[in-house]
Order: sequence, then C-alpha cells, then structure tokens
Amino acid sequence: MLTNMKKELINAKNKKQAIPQFNINNLEWTRFILEECQKENYPVILGVSEGAIKYIGGYKTVVNIIKGLISDLGITIPVSIHLDHGSSKESCIKAIKAGFTSVMLDKSKEKLDINIKETKELIELAHPNVLVEAEIGPIGSTNKNENYTNVEDCKKLIKTNIDTLLQQ
Repeated sequence: MLTNMKKELINAKNKKQAIPQFNINNLEWTRFILEECQKENYPVILGVSEGAIKYIGGYKTVVNIIKGLISDLGITIPVSIHLDHGSSKESCIKAIKAGFTSVMLDKSKEKLDINIKETKELIELAHPNVLVEAEIGPIGSTNKNENYTNVEDCKKLIKTNIDTLLQQ
C-alpha cells in the first residue's frame, strides 16, 4: 500500500527500529526490493533521484511502475515513494503532483534564509498528505571548519514544520 511514511517512522522510532530506504533505478530492482520487503513484512521507502526519474521516463512513469508492482505482486506492506535530493521546489511539486508520498528539498548549498523560505513554501503545498524532508549543512566539504552543521541553524529549519531533517 502506498503511504506517507510519517506514521511508520514514528512507530519505528518508538520500537527503536529503522525503515530502509533503497534508491531505485529500474523495474527489476524495484520489484526485487518490494518482494523482499514483503517477505520480511517490513515497510520500505523507495527513493528516486532526479537522474533516475529521467532515466526511467518521468515522475508519473515512476509512480505508475511502483503502483503497478504493488498491485500485481500483492504487496501489502507500507511503501513510500520519495524524491531523494530534489534540487528545486519545482521538482518537488512535480513529484507531488505525480503521486510521490515523500519529497526532500535539498537546499543545503543555499543560505539558511533561502533554505527556510523555500522549505516553508513547499510544506504549505505538501502537508498533510506528503512527507517533507529538508537538508542542511556542508556535505562533502574539505574544509575542516565546515564539517559540522550548526545546531542553531538546524533548530531554525526544524521550526518550518518539516517531517524529517538530513544534516551533516
């Protein structure tokens, strides 16, 4: 069943468990992941990068493939389709309109005020049906002084009412 994973994440946290996210690139990979998670009776997040979306054929194609597999394979576990590292608010909106149940707006390279502004705007469009993840902090920095995210900046971004936060 296709779902917003927020409830499942809360349940997993309370049970001190994790929910796996696997990034998918094709039909065969997606089928294998769904079948194996079904065997284990374990929820799964299917992450899709913008590059994979282009390769597979588009946002709607990705959603239709996953919905088709869920139906045809009799998948009953919670499944979320997540736009992983969406580069813009517009790409997140395309994903939402196509049926993704979760999006990540990756504005980690932008100034904090821009990250907060765009994240807030996206949340207004996405909630309550679509989970929103934001990202903050230097990723892959070679500067020793930039290897950690400022906790106060994280607190400011959390106040946007995001569902999850990826920080470095």
